[in-house]
Amino acid sequence: MQKNILFFVFTLLTTLSIYSQNNNASYLEFMFGRSIHGSGDTPGYHYGFNYGNDLSNKLYWQLGFEGTLNDTPDFLLTYEDSQGNVYDGSLHTVTAGYQLVLGLRYNFVETNRHKFGISILSVYRYQATSLSDIYSTLYPAATNLPIPVRNIIRFESGRTFAFGGSLRLHYSYEIANSYSLGIVAAFQADINEDTIPHYSLKIGKSF
Repeated sequence: MQKNILFFVFTLLTTLSIYSQNNNASYLEFMFGRSIHGSGDTPGYHYGFNYGNDLSNKLYWQLGFEGTLNDTPDFLLTYEDSQGNVYDGSLHTVTAGYQLVLGLRYNFVETNRHKFGISILSVYRYQATSLSDIYSTLYPAATNLPIPVRNIIRFESGRTFAFGGSLRLHYSYEIANSYSLGIVAAFQADINEDTIPHYSLKIGKSF
């Protein structure tokens, strides 16, 4: 699956580069920052690469491959056995995904040093999660077992594919030799009702 995605990204990048109007006005960016998976308010990280090339004055097409990793302890439970040993039976919720993004970026401000603008992107996302729909704990008084028992039920698949969209504000400052540093603030949502606001630092190069 990952090899097919990487092959698709490489092919699409090559094709778009050939047909771009100005191959000298392109950029490559790497982002890394914080995110919150909105379906469970789970904190985590967002990271990825984005490549873009100009279509006209201040307008660019943009293609990216990104990932998110969000996790948090949940449904805390500790218990003690008859010998006094304490055990941790807490659950740990993890949600992670990869996504392709494709769309447009427009810079409201574009000078030799400063760029400030907005991106509107479509998102195709693969996601896996340990989040379930029902959690309950049965204690020894109800089960006649020496330890608590977890009952976990999921009604929907733990692996999903979804289409969505992302709206992003970005700023970058060229530091030297076409390299730049910047920030990104974004919000995305998809048809599975997953929302992921995130903010990142980015480093880029124009060529």
